[in-house]
Amino acid sequence: MKREVPIVLTFLMTLLRFCFEMLEPMLNYQIYEGVTLFSRISFSVTFMYCMGLFMGLINLTRVHGNTIRRRREHWIYSVWLLIVMYGYAILGLFFGGMESKPFTWIYDAIIVPLDSTMFSMLAFFIASSAYRAFRIRNLESIIMMVVAFVVMLGNVSLGEVIWSSESFLGGFKGIKDWFLAIPNAASQRAIGIGIFLGAYAAILRVALGLEKRYLGSLD
Repeated sequence: MKREVPIVLTFLMTLLRFCFEMLEPMLNYQIYEGVTLFSRISFSVTFMYCMGLFMGLINLTRVHGNTIRRRREHWIYSVWLLIVMYGYAILGLFFGGMESKPFTWIYDAIIVPLDSTMFSMLAFFIASSAYRAFRIRNLESIIMMVVAFVVMLGNVSLGEVIWSSESFLGGFKGIKDWFLAIPNAASQRAIGIGIFLGAYAAILRVALGLEKRYLGSLD
């Protein structure tokens, strides 16, 4: 029963959610003024998301609490994580939430700049790795290098100076826009369709009980 019950629940919840999405127009009638059946169903899903977040909070507290208690390496970072996590949660829950100036200031002045910094570092890391690893060995790599160079020039002011957007073919900017609007969009849609089909197959395997690794070790 340790395996059968989670598999049955997973199948039922997947089927229910699929039916709710497919039958939204039929379920979108009002129960009473301003409240529809579908909104109630969506609220129950949101409630489950919140419960999952709460369980994650408890698990994170247990893991880092054990790290602090056993004085493992870098345990001071676990202390800092718990202080920030619970401090920010308390500030948002009991001191005005989104209307609280300290709450919004911490987000705008600390979290957003840190997030931008991390992505900026990642961009430079990817660029430097591509420069070190890229080798022109065949026709495909030559095409890739030329397109990357044209797109780069189309995004910087130097490209506008070399070949103005008001001249033939719209300059580097015009060619860059064409690359992004036609070949890039087509390839991204193809990749997106492939990702969707792969995700759908994975969800179907989980829903039908063919994929059991998410259950972990229940022996």
